[in-house]
Parts: sequence; structure tokens; C-alpha cells
Amino acid sequence: MYFRRRNSVEGINGYAKDPLYERLEDAGTRRIRGIAAQTLLLAFQLAHANRLELRAWADSIALHDDRPRHRPTRRRKTKPLGTWTPKGYVTRS
Repeated sequence: MYFRRRNSVEGINGYAKDPLYERLEDAGTRRIRGIAAQTLLLAFQLAHANRLELRAWADSIALHDDRPRHRPTRRRKTKPLGTWTPKGYVTRS
């Protein structure tokens, strides 16, 4: 049980540190002098990341017998394996 919880926490940390999302590791996103000001802005960034994660979670569950409101996955639709064969292996008579 510990490892599942640890993995979920590390996943959220990775999301917060990702350069495409919150960029917490990049101090250039907090251009202000002083450790107290830096800490305060970092707290706001963490709160924003947590809010986005909670909103994504809330949109993925069904409330009051409604369907979940999450966006569909962006995965490609795959073709069945029987629709494609390499050239030269299947001949039609």
C-alpha cells in the first residue's frame, strides 16, 4: 500500500516539475527577490497545481448518476491485426 501512495505522490511531483505545466524547478518563473517572497510564490504555484489535479479528478467521476465530464483520450484508433499483412505473404487466387 505504501508504494502505491508513494507512486501517486511522485507522479504529482513530476507533474508540478514538468516544464510544460507548472515548472516548479525553474526559478525563472518566480522573478522576485527574497526567500520569503520566493516561498510565497512557490506556495501559490503548488496550490494551482493541486487545484488542477483535483479538478481533473472531479471531472473524471460521475456525480448524481451523470456521466463523467472528462475529455476523451487522445490515443489513436488501432486497426485490427487482420486488416494488414506484409507484401508478398498473402496472395489472392
